[in-house]
Amino acid sequence: MSILGERLKKLREDRGWSQVYVAQQLRIKRSSTYANWEYGIRNPDIEILVKLASIFRVTTDYLTGASDTVKIPDADELDLKIIKEVQGLSKDDKEYVFGFIRKIKSKK
Repeated sequence: MSILGERLKKLREDRGWSQVYVAQQLRIKRSSTYANWEYGIRNPDIEILVKLASIFRVTTDYLTGASDTVKIPDADELDLKIIKEVQGLSKDDKEYVFGFIRKIKSKK
């Protein structure tokens, strides 16, 4: 089993989730696709890796073994919701949102 597979399995089991449940959260049709990642047979693409990190509230570095730090530092549930929403935007829209955030922060 790969580091990614081991960590996915541990995170999922720690939460009491099934492989089917995680697959549903990722909106993938077959739970066997997710199971293959846990077993180390295949690896998810980068987009799915980011979604996995969001679902489990960890960093992609943690999932891949590049870091042993489990949690996203200083991120609360609302931060994670914002990150998840921004992920699907175009580059131009992300720049617009970033500019808006900077404008709000400059008022403080």
